Amino acid sequence: MKQNTKFKYSEAVSYSDDAQGLKCHTVDIWQSELPVGQEACSEYWIIFIHGGAWRDPEITSSFAEAAVAVLQDSTQKHNIRGFASINYRLSSHPNHPASPSHPEDPSRNAVHPDHLCDVQNGIDYLQKRFQFGSRYILVGHSCGATLAFQTINNQKQSSGMPIKETVPPQAIVSAAGLYDLVLLRDSDSEPPSCQGFLSHAFGSDEEVWRSQSPVYGNYDATWSEGRVAVLLQCSEDEYVSPMQLTVMEKALQGWSRKEGRLLVCLTVSGRHDDCWKMGYGLAYGVETALDHLVAKPSHG
Repeated sequence: MKQNTKFKYSEAVSYSDDAQGLKCHTVDIWQSELPVGQEACSEYWIIFIHGGAWRDPEITSSFAEAAVAVLQDSTQKHNIRGFASINYRLSSHPNHPASPSHPEDPSRNAVHPDHLCDVQNGIDYLQKRFQFGSRYILVGHSCGATLAFQTINNQKQSSGMPIKETVPPQAIVSAAGLYDLVLLRDSDSEPPSCQGFLSHAFGSDEEVWRSQSPVYGNYDATWSEGRVAVLLQCSEDEYVSPMQLTVMEKALQGWSRKEGRLLVCLTVSGRHDDCWKMGYGLAYGVETALDHLVAKPSHG
């Protein structure tokens, strides 16, 4: 009989090498307190990347708490070694109603690839500390989903520090993802608003938007370790068009044809943020990925 899994929580752990690291360079960690056993090859880390249009200060690493709570009580909990949720620098948002950004705040004036650099460095810290290699699932919501796929498509230099190369995940779960940034702007009900936050995050050059859109990734070349991709859309999403999932599903079809790989598209109930606020949507995606990973274990 398997023991009851308990997780020790550590909040706002710094992943920065810089002693003067920003407060946003932190990760929340829930680590299993059970000893590592012979079944470690079937235990996975679940790493979350929050959304918020690259700029919302009210959406942070804490967004994962509801999903973690659901998964801690899931039938899959014995296949989970730990959870982590990464904070990263945000782009400017001078008109935020409660917490407008200041031009001199380095944590609130990020431009691509700064967000990606921070996420990569957070993953690098976790991989070095817990030695899980590719045995993790990257879970992103909205622009967090964009960042999840960018981690396997980009190895660049940011204005703050170099992006550290990391071992890609065996699975990605992306919810309400932003996969084609130009399409996002063109299909938005309020294009000027969308144009604004994309320009703050990536600059005004739309060729950069295209080059950084996950829909244009060459996944056969960059994600050989990948085994599962779960794309979630929200049934009442007020921000993201279903076309985003459609184009990303097409982009991954060639990758998914290789034996042992799985591409799943799912619809979960609720509005754009409900899947993480309630936790069940993100948890459902993780459970779906684990079902496949554990049924066909890998020693990566």
